Amino acid sequence: MRVVSWNVNGIRSAEKALIAFLNEYQPEILLLQELRAHPNDLSFFLKMIDGYRVEFNPADRPGYSGTAVYYRNNLDCQIKTDFDQAILSEEGRGMRLDASDICLLNFYVPNGNSSNQRLQYKLDYIKAVKEVAEEIINQGKPVVIGADMNIGHTEKDTYRPETAKNSSGFLPVERNLFGQLLETGLADVFRLFEKEGGHYTWWSFDDKERIKNHGWRFDYFLASKNLIPKIGDSKILSDVFGSDHCPILLELEI
Repeated sequence: MRVVSWNVNGIRSAEKALIAFLNEYQPEILLLQELRAHPNDLSFFLKMIDGYRVEFNPADRPGYSGTAVYYRNNLDCQIKTDFDQAILSEEGRGMRLDASDICLLNFYVPNGNSSNQRLQYKLDYIKAVKEVAEEIINQGKPVVIGADMNIGHTEKDTYRPETAKNSSGFLPVERNLFGQLLETGLADVFRLFEKEGGHYTWWSFDDKERIKNHGWRFDYFLASKNLIPKIGDSKILSDVFGSDHCPILLELEI
């Protein structure tokens, strides 16, 4: 099973790149974040992609947030957007997909830059993600989180760790909370294959060609440890354009 997660930073602006990507890579499941659109605003081409079904979870606020899941027609999937943790059901930021004896969680973690209140909202959101992950892991069900976490977890995950420590995205409190999430029994899948720094998933629009590689690794697959033997590969597809984020890829032998 090939799973992809991608913050498209506006699905309408990324339409051509997204459709081309699906045609080339043909993942079984595609998790999207930051749609910034309601389904009624989308073209026929985004809602009727050959071979796929899609579920959207837009935010109530126009042009803001939102998530989606595209999945192959032959997959038997159950999708929900409501969680016991109310915060995960807000702003169109969370989706759960159950398929083939695996649970996939799609999250778009809030950005905490705008105010102390939004930073606290971000921290509360991650704590709720942790609760969900713990619950599923304790049930013994394999789980994968595909998410824009809006956090560079370690110094290897940002190009400027020495100056980033006072910015949301690299604050000690955020990074510590990320570590607590992993301690529930999750692995940062990319780090199973690549230990070195310099591998990022987000770049400023000022570096449109990503030549400077002044980036952050904000996007992650986190997998329960009972899935590790079934993980074939994990890649950052930095040569795929269409957003200020690039897609990340997970290959599962299930």
